[in-house]
Amino acid sequence: MDVSKVADIVGHLNKIADPALAFTWDNVGFQLGDANLEVKKILLTLDVTENAVNKAIKENVDLIISHHPFIFKPVTKITDPLYIKLIKNNIAVYCSHTNLDVIKNGVNSALAEKLELKNIDFLTFDSGASVFQVSVYVPSENMVEVANAIFAGGAGIIGNYSQCMNDYEVSGQFMPQEGSQPTLGTKNQLEKVVERKLEFFVDSFKLSKVLDAMKKAHPYETPAYTVYPQSKPNENYGLGMLGELVPEMSLIDFAKFVKLKLKAPFVKLWPANKNKTSPVTKIALCGGSGSSLISKVYGKADVLVSSDFTYHTIMDSRVPLIDAGHFYTENPVLRNLKEMLQKFDLKIVELKPEDHEIRKLEVV
Repeated sequence: MDVSKVADIVGHLNKIADPALAFTWDNVGFQLGDANLEVKKILLTLDVTENAVNKAIKENVDLIISHHPFIFKPVTKITDPLYIKLIKNNIAVYCSHTNLDVIKNGVNSALAEKLELKNIDFLTFDSGASVFQVSVYVPSENMVEVANAIFAGGAGIIGNYSQCMNDYEVSGQFMPQEGSQPTLGTKNQLEKVVERKLEFFVDSFKLSKVLDAMKKAHPYETPAYTVYPQSKPNENYGLGMLGELVPEMSLIDFAKFVKLKLKAPFVKLWPANKNKTSPVTKIALCGGSGSSLISKVYGKADVLVSSDFTYHTIMDSRVPLIDAGHFYTENPVLRNLKEMLQKFDLKIVELKPEDHEIRKLEVV
């Protein structure tokens, strides 16, 4: 049986939801513990709370994987009882926050699946990643080898499509200088060649890896290539989701459906300028706080499901809102995290909703 270490699990999750996808204000990744610690049991939770830590100790957990960051602001001293408990019990902590929000199999996909929506797609293309266009010139006979290396590095992905690339036949020239070791041509003589120009897009956090793979596969000693930053959004990631409700429901019935599916103690419905019996089919959603996305919903959806709407946000909204609670709109992602860890021979413990401190909140 293979032994898994914290570093193995962190590396695996970072490939699925790269920390570079997180927004600049966020703090994600491996936050506490020994990277070489052997892991036999993991606790999945939305928050590293006192209840979560106590459960981890009781269950002899080696690693806590949390959605919300345990360490969010710089730490100047370690006196918090939770820090001390974790350190004393040799429990590591890893967090995947906004980088998990913006991937296809992340927080919002889990929420959309829980609400049984069809034909889901990103509401926005907001994330911490930008996109580059890369062009490289290669001999025709080496085109497939170089292209395959580029794709293996993670380039050429646009939405639901992979291995996306343009190629053109071009004419070029070069003169090998003293000290060069040319694949083609003779030193100090002008060489004219017919080549293929390959063009493709690559995520910003994959750029270095793709360029290294391209250079390694390229037959030339010094490949000619260009890298252009793009002002267009990166369609591979996004914040919030759009989906279809089949069959349609009335606004009030859909609010009750959300409450039932998320097992929330209550939801809050703001009908805006609609009647509560109005039919809804196009649904927008955002796990956690989604106030910033309200303007993005206009003309695209009949209602927005999210949480943490303030008084003035609600009053100003021209689209109906369903506030189902921060915890309840994000908790479905724990199932996705569990599936992401199936390749490891581990026992996985989940902090159940009834064990979370949020359940102390009562409507009186």
